[in-house]
Amino acid sequence: MFEVYDIILMIFKIAFIIFFFGFCIFIHEFGHLIVAMWRGLHIEKFSIGFGKPIFKFRRKNIDYLISWFPFGGYVALPQLDPSENPQTSNGKPLPSVKPADRILTAIAGPLFNILFGFFLAVFIWQIGIEGPAPSKTFTVGYVPETYHDSRGIEQTVPEFKAGIKVGDVITAVNGQSFEKGWQEAMEMIIYSPRGIVSLDILRDEKPLKVSYNLVPNPEYEGLGYPFFGPLLPTRTGNVLDDSPAMKAGLKQGDILLEINGIKVINPELLVKKIQEMGSRPLTFLIGRDNSTMTISGVKAALQSSEGKKRYLIGIQIESAPSERVLYHPTPWAQFTDVINRTYKTFRGLFDKKNPIKAKHMSGPVGIFHILYIIVKNAGFVAALNLIILISFSLAIMNLFPLPILDGGHILQGILEGLLRQRIPYKLNLCFSYTFMIILFCFMMYVTYHDARRVGKHINPKTPSQKNETINSQKQPVTNLEETENSGEKSRNQN
Repeated sequence: MFEVYDIILMIFKIAFIIFFFGFCIFIHEFGHLIVAMWRGLHIEKFSIGFGKPIFKFRRKNIDYLISWFPFGGYVALPQLDPSENPQTSNGKPLPSVKPADRILTAIAGPLFNILFGFFLAVFIWQIGIEGPAPSKTFTVGYVPETYHDSRGIEQTVPEFKAGIKVGDVITAVNGQSFEKGWQEAMEMIIYSPRGIVSLDILRDEKPLKVSYNLVPNPEYEGLGYPFFGPLLPTRTGNVLDDSPAMKAGLKQGDILLEINGIKVINPELLVKKIQEMGSRPLTFLIGRDNSTMTISGVKAALQSSEGKKRYLIGIQIESAPSERVLYHPTPWAQFTDVINRTYKTFRGLFDKKNPIKAKHMSGPVGIFHILYIIVKNAGFVAALNLIILISFSLAIMNLFPLPILDGGHILQGILEGLLRQRIPYKLNLCFSYTFMIILFCFMMYVTYHDARRVGKHINPKTPSQKNETINSQKQPVTNLEETENSGEKSRNQN
């Protein structure tokens, strides 16, 4: 029965992704269709997807199609082609389109995407979306000394070289404060202009500044993702039966705040302190049920394994996920956030000193994959939030004033209205084909990297590694698209 339920749920999740992803495309093309009908333009086809049609029907001299390749769509409007003498597919001449009709038809697609995004954003506003708990600072939990670059050569971590230390409290990035702790600060670091990161730090309550240059992080496909990470609360995982920890009163889920009066900043420090104390009694300050308490008299037991001696108290130690709270962003706030992210992404793309590259962008394959991961791991509300971003982004990207995009048709209509004549056919055709080839090559490039990411996720090799733990095992790094909804975790047996 349980397996049947899982299968039904998986089918429902896939249907959810296909429907909403497809609807973002449908609503865009539907906008063009409705306004083209209103303005009396000749319409030949309305297609969701490209290639050979799976299903089609004809109504009022318009062919409606659903095609095999679902990542896109189009409305066939011969009068918007660059031809000097537009005509139907049967060779019948058509009147030239008026500049106002070109502008209105072109702008309708992005407008419908924006309206659809606002419609969905109302639900997020009312339901709420989980995000990092408000915090204007974060504490550094680990700083590795070295890493291996894309060529396998060992390099010094720039943050370590700059002097960042475990326990430093970060209060600002590039002179700007943040509201959502590590998550927001991490994004600010990645988008740093000219690849220069400046951090305001409190160390032993004394302010100082640390600066360094971003370098490509091979764990994140060469993005300028930080090599250091935040302090996450250390807590107990499983507590072994009849172990010293259980006898003293430690329970699974306890937050380990101090050991013998020393603040616990990461699992490694805790394990190190247990080994140093040997069989001498340990005193823990813990957090439990929103209150603190002291547990004393915990005596570690000596254990020998493979010639090595270790002191164990019988608990599994792990980093607790960051606290998350429910936010209710207004539709306008969600829209402006997408505009801001789009601006910072393109600023990074044209910034030679920032590691952001075109390969880090996602096309239809990558977006579909990310949607699947989010639906699977974070739920439908988080996926709906991404659909809103996709719909808004589709509108913004199509408004770029480039030939073959809606923004190009809008610009052409404005120029024709001002000049009171059509753009010369050969010039228009040259620009259209040039940008069509460029856009096609760009999409193939992005799709290639999307496919590589999907392949790595389906057939993972050796897990990514970050910082050492006491057992010389390393902390796995989640995929960049998953970090927003997952806490980093490292485990040791003690």
